Amino acid sequence: MRIFTRYVGRAFLGPFLFGLGVFALLAFLGDLFDKMGRLATSAASIPVILQYLALQLPYWAVRIVPMATLLASLFAVSSFVSSGELTAVQAAGVEGRSFFVPLIWAAALVAGLAFAAQESVLPACFARSQMLWRERIHPVWEWDRYHDAVLVPGADRLVSATLFVVKDGTLERPVLDDFSVGRLRREVDAEKARWDPAKGLWVFEKGVSRAFDARGGLESERTFESWDSDLRSSPRQLAPTTKSAEEMSLKETLAEIRRYEDRGRSTRPLWTAFHQKLAYPFTNVVLCALGLPIALRLRRAPRAVSFAAALTVGFVYLWFLEMGWHLGKSGRLPPAVAAWSPNLVFAVVAAALHRAARI
Repeated sequence: MRIFTRYVGRAFLGPFLFGLGVFALLAFLGDLFDKMGRLATSAASIPVILQYLALQLPYWAVRIVPMATLLASLFAVSSFVSSGELTAVQAAGVEGRSFFVPLIWAAALVAGLAFAAQESVLPACFARSQMLWRERIHPVWEWDRYHDAVLVPGADRLVSATLFVVKDGTLERPVLDDFSVGRLRREVDAEKARWDPAKGLWVFEKGVSRAFDARGGLESERTFESWDSDLRSSPRQLAPTTKSAEEMSLKETLAEIRRYEDRGRSTRPLWTAFHQKLAYPFTNVVLCALGLPIALRLRRAPRAVSFAAALTVGFVYLWFLEMGWHLGKSGRLPPAVAAWSPNLVFAVVAAALHRAARI
């Protein structure tokens, strides 16, 4: 590695670490204040709450990396301008862009490290933090009510109900379907079902049980007033759970997409999240490239101005990212287009500013 590259890299590293710490702390504190009421009134112990907060930090650190990269490029270029180094290099006949190539490589290196964290550390930490939130700190499942629910207690078993109240452990108009080698083997249709904690099973009331032969024909049928089923999944276990994109790696997201396809559910949100995970590493490079002409325009402006510029551009980018997520999830845009459009828009702006600045 050349001395010059190391020198430019050090000029990038300091502001990057500063920006990463400050921006991540600001985002973390904003989220903390939003949840402060629930944390303060939670029955969870202090160690559990502290563990939850600590596990949230990697999420905010990874999410805020592009803003820190933008700040580092602004600070680094500003320091080269204010010290006269950029002018001296250009006076010596060396292209000024020689300062900028190592910055782009530094941004690419940070992108690679952030992508590795996204695929390894982040899903594990975020999944654990969400589990603590749902199970120990704010167990909202106790108040969940599912209308027209389709539940999957096993690989060859489905339960549908017009209403499922988790806290009460009740099902209205439940239908229990058991399959064997893809064929319906048994169907239990009842007026209601209730969870019996003493027996550890669901009791179906006022219904009919039908058995089917290998060809799918009705083999037998019997009515009942009360039937102790072999369904032993508790209401909490039976409640539908949806993993967020942050809890999954790319491989896990693809597996979840396949599960959704098998159940006939919409996969647009998952495909949008998948493409956003792929587009994420390029964001660092795009915002770094955007920061270079902005820094040249600011030139000798105070660092507070550069900080404000990074904050503003960063939040505008996050707004574009959020809009892309909703447009992809709703189907207004194809998932790939919705996920990659923020990078495309900012890359076009960066190219225009570069051309105007003649870098």
